[in-house]
Order: sequence, then structure tokens, then C-alpha cells
Amino acid sequence: MKRLILVALCAALMMLATGCEGWFNSFPKDTVMKKKITKEHQTNEVEYEGVLSQDSVKTLSLNAVNKYYNENLKMDELQFELMSIDQNKLKELLQEAHYVTPKQQLNPQLSFDYKTELDHIPGGLYYVTLTSSTDLKSIYDIVLNARDGDVMKISKTVAARVLPSAVGEKREKVFDVADRFVEEKGSYPLDELTFEPTMINWGSSVVEMYYTSKDRKSIKYCVMINASSNEIIGFSKDVMALLSYSKR
Repeated sequence: MKRLILVALCAALMMLATGCEGWFNSFPKDTVMKKKITKEHQTNEVEYEGVLSQDSVKTLSLNAVNKYYNENLKMDELQFELMSIDQNKLKELLQEAHYVTPKQQLNPQLSFDYKTELDHIPGGLYYVTLTSSTDLKSIYDIVLNARDGDVMKISKTVAARVLPSAVGEKREKVFDVADRFVEEKGSYPLDELTFEPTMINWGSSVVEMYYTSKDRKSIKYCVMINASSNEIIGFSKDVMALLSYSKR
């Protein structure tokens, strides 16, 4: 009996060592097992890797204020409020602005490929409000590209209001002021833009001057000027210029 058990055990070990097919393996020898891996369901969620930290946003916002307004403000002199707009929300805003037909009647050639513009803003936008702790009337609003910190919009609160007649007297000057600003501090060369007189918004306190691309198909800049002092109070560009125009 013991011999029989020993013989059976040896036979089993031999089969394992020689890779006997059909007994212990359901796949032939030297066959690679394959398994289809199903990818997880893709969602519309946007990846935010690489966006700026809040500290970086504060520093860039402060630098922008000092640059565009020739200030010398310090970090400890300001109060910051930050809000982020993800790409999905921005897409909704641009889709609404894309179908602003009444305003397009002023410039029938005007169009906007918001899908292409969204590619330049993969991480969305940061909205920042800076208030001076020493002068609560000095308020600055900045919009930054959350990925690279590019200044998409900046403006300063203007409290003073002037009479419409006073605005009319200074209309000729604002053209030169806007051109000089774009030429000195703009992101696009002035000779690559087209100034659009029909798109000007003559407000009681702020004048908005718009520039399009050379072919007049897309809005590139909106320069905001204090109607009383003829000073630049801010600008918006690209998607933010479009949103400014659509909200008029």
C-alpha cells in the first residue's frame, strides 16, 4: 500500500515538472494570457494640475497693479479676495456670449471661436479683488489665467461721475490715450489690431474702447478710460474682452 502511494506521488511530481497539458493547465504551454481592460467612464471634469497657488496669484496680482497703475504697493498694505472659475463654468459664459446677435449687427464680421480660446485657459481663471487697507476707496479687480498667470483683465474702481457734455469735449483725446496704452503695455502690437469706433461704449464715468483682430473677426482688447481725467483705469483682452462686450 505504501508503495502504491509512493508511485502515485512520483507520477504527480513528474507531470508537474514536465508541464503536462490538459491536466493542471487550462492554457497550452508558451501561450500568453490576454485580458481586455475596460477604461473607466470618462467625465467632463477638468484636470487642474499645474494651476498657480494662491500665494503666486497674490504676488502676480500685486505686480500687475504696480505695473499698470505705476503704484508701489506692498503686500501687507492690501486685502485679497480670491475666487476661481473652472473651465466648465467659463465655457458656459462664453457660449452665452457667443450668441449675442444684437451686438454683432454693429460688426457683421465679428465671430468668436470660444472652443479654441478655451484651449488657452485649461485651468480656468482666478478672479482677484485687492483693497488698500489705508484707502478703502482704492479697489482693484484682476483676472488671471490660472495656468500661467497672464493678466486677462484689470480695472480700478472709479467713483467720480461727469456730465455727458464733459465727455463729448474730451472724445478726441481718448483715442490717443487708448492707442498709446496698447502700444506701450499691450500684449499685441498696435499695427496688428483694428480700432472699432462703432463699438465704443460712452459711459458717464468710463469709456470702453474696443480693438479687434486685423480681419475684424475677433475681439482682442477693451481699454477702459476715466471719462473725467482721460486716465487708463483698466483693460480686458481675448475672452474677457468678449465677455465685457456681451454684458453691455
